[in-house]
Amino acid sequence: MPRSSPAAAGPPLGRLLDPELLRAFVAVVDCNGHTHAAHHLHRTQAAVSQQVSRLEDAVGTALFAGPKRHIRLTAAGGVLLDYARRLLALNQEALERLRPEPVSGTVRMGATHYYATSVLPGLLAEFSRRHPGIHIEMEVGVADDMQRKLGRAYDLIINAFPGGSGRGVLLRREAVVWAAARDGDAPARDPVPLAVLPPGSLLRKWAEAALTAAGRRWVVVQESLSIEVLKASVRAGAAVGVFQAATVQAAPPLRVLGAADGFPPLPASEMWLDKADRALPKAASCLYDFLREQLPPWQEAEAPSGVDDPG
Repeated sequence: MPRSSPAAAGPPLGRLLDPELLRAFVAVVDCNGHTHAAHHLHRTQAAVSQQVSRLEDAVGTALFAGPKRHIRLTAAGGVLLDYARRLLALNQEALERLRPEPVSGTVRMGATHYYATSVLPGLLAEFSRRHPGIHIEMEVGVADDMQRKLGRAYDLIINAFPGGSGRGVLLRREAVVWAAARDGDAPARDPVPLAVLPPGSLLRKWAEAALTAAGRRWVVVQESLSIEVLKASVRAGAAVGVFQAATVQAAPPLRVLGAADGFPPLPASEMWLDKADRALPKAASCLYDFLREQLPPWQEAEAPSGVDDPG
């Protein structure tokens, strides 16, 4: 008997769809774009785009039509979206059914401003849905204080470190810059007026040391744990600020200062997830494992993620 003709090209039979690729695809649709999806997933835009491309390769067809800035699903993308949601939900249901008896207790955690206010709230809400018996005490802190209290006051921290000196899991790395209002004269004043975090902040120590080494006098005119307060002071022209580079990129009225303005370069900072150097309570171990799952380690090949986080 004659052989039947080969089937049309398509994804190999028996191949499994990677849940992480499906998660990226659904996030792009729900967030209406790669940029917002990257922020939601705490990854770079390039990494999310790559995951979507890998998913398209896996299924053998395009999922989006038109330019990336206009999210529009192809017919195949619309079909896969429904399956992706169901597969992710089924995966979560399986994990919940297999989870052992509920864990209860209190977890004490410290984090830098950006993580405490922008990244962690959504994640901790999901964690609380999974572990309703666990209570999380979250504090916003500065680098020296949080590191000193780890193990005594905190079970876990997300903290800022100079490059190469952190411990635990490296979450991100980013340049630190001086910033001022575009039309303000604060950079030219003597002494330089500074808007900074409280003593113990890594960025504050770098700023004060760099200006002193450059022979420039300085004075702190605004001190706050709130990054928004500091940015407002800088935008108003009252002071010079020290921020992650992405903070300035996200605030157009601010400009980066450099050698031509009389400001020396600053080191890059790193954000690390760390846990106490002792046996963690079961509740704290659950939260640590959850954050390890949800906050992927920094990858050298990735570009900066575009979010700010002074320490």
